[in-house]
Amino acid sequence: MTAPKPPPRAPIYGDAEAHDWTPRQCALNLLTTLADWCASPREFKGDATGRIWHFMGDYDDRAQLLYTSNQGNGRIELFITSDHWVCAELFVVDDFKLRVWIEDPYEEKEFWPDGADGVTPPSGDPPGRISKRGAWLQIRCADFPNLRAMESYWSVEDAE
Repeated sequence: MTAPKPPPRAPIYGDAEAHDWTPRQCALNLLTTLADWCASPREFKGDATGRIWHFMGDYDDRAQLLYTSNQGNGRIELFITSDHWVCAELFVVDDFKLRVWIEDPYEEKEFWPDGADGVTPPSGDPPGRISKRGAWLQIRCADFPNLRAMESYWSVEDAE
């Protein structure tokens, strides 16, 4: 596994100024939101079909989500870095597969692959997006080295 490399800029948190929150408070809020979406097991469908749930992480700066799917079973480790990014590392069983850097600039959550510049491309969309209520997730595969051989986009949505 390579050393984590977030985008070389501060994460954007849209609520920071409106609520006078520090970047750390914003990162904690984002991590809590991501984990709370899975407080009860959620079924998902799309390019993978399965179930995800919040397993543990009542700590200030980390959470663990577990999933089962037709593409393999594993976990997502969420944690906050010293520069206030929320990092998510995806494992299938115990094999590390993917690391992303998540921010909350507006209503949708946006995420970037490890080592990305963090600049939104001219198309207007970042490499990865999660809907404001966690109902869907979309990844532009060309931006993620481990996913380049897949279709142009990979996505899942809430099955309910």
